[in-house]
Amino acid sequence: VTLRHHFFSWIHGPVQSLIPHEILLCGVADESGYLLHQRFTACRYFKDDHYHRVIHPGDGLISQLAQEWQACGEPRLIAGQHEDSSNWTARLTDLELKNVAFHGMGWTNGQIKGYASFSRVRVPFDSRLELYLDILLPHLLATLARMLSHESRTGTLSRRPAGLITVREVEVLTWVRDGKTNDEIADILGLSMLTVKNHLRHAMKKLVVRTRGQAVAKAIALGLLHAHGSRGDMQ
Repeated sequence: VTLRHHFFSWIHGPVQSLIPHEILLCGVADESGYLLHQRFTACRYFKDDHYHRVIHPGDGLISQLAQEWQACGEPRLIAGQHEDSSNWTARLTDLELKNVAFHGMGWTNGQIKGYASFSRVRVPFDSRLELYLDILLPHLLATLARMLSHESRTGTLSRRPAGLITVREVEVLTWVRDGKTNDEIADILGLSMLTVKNHLRHAMKKLVVRTRGQAVAKAIALGLLHAHGSRGDMQ
């Protein structure tokens, strides 16, 4: 499996026999440790907005689950309809996930190497599901990494919708990605604060998102922006 549609067919074919689900969110870390998130879903209720909220690097669900996984090293299973501690049921319902079965894999330094998060799972949340996650995760992440590597080599990830956002908007989002405030970006680029805000507002409107973090996540997903570091972001 090296092509995205083959991966999708594998997930919604053989993998379904082990973990019946409607939504798979997964990711592998790049060389700088930044998680490259992917989604594979046929669920019409799980929209772009839900996805970007889930993968938000600050307060997103995946970030929280990854931290909890790092603390215990075991799959994080939240059945949703039966658990209401920490308001999980309301949160999962709001995100159109219903439930979540999360597992990760780490490097020797303790940092997360990759993860898989299944939702709208249709089997009991028990020890068998934990076992299947343990068995499946290494194969899933290896296959995902192979697919992403193939896309990178063939230029698939670098093809972006022509003219979707301007070079200046990409430049501003690059500094947002690197954690700079609007004030700092204005100083770096020699622009006024109002101009920086306008560039961000235009970029968010074109990308159909509501926050700076969502704009960065979507720009990365569309190949408009590299995930992390100084790698010639403006393409």
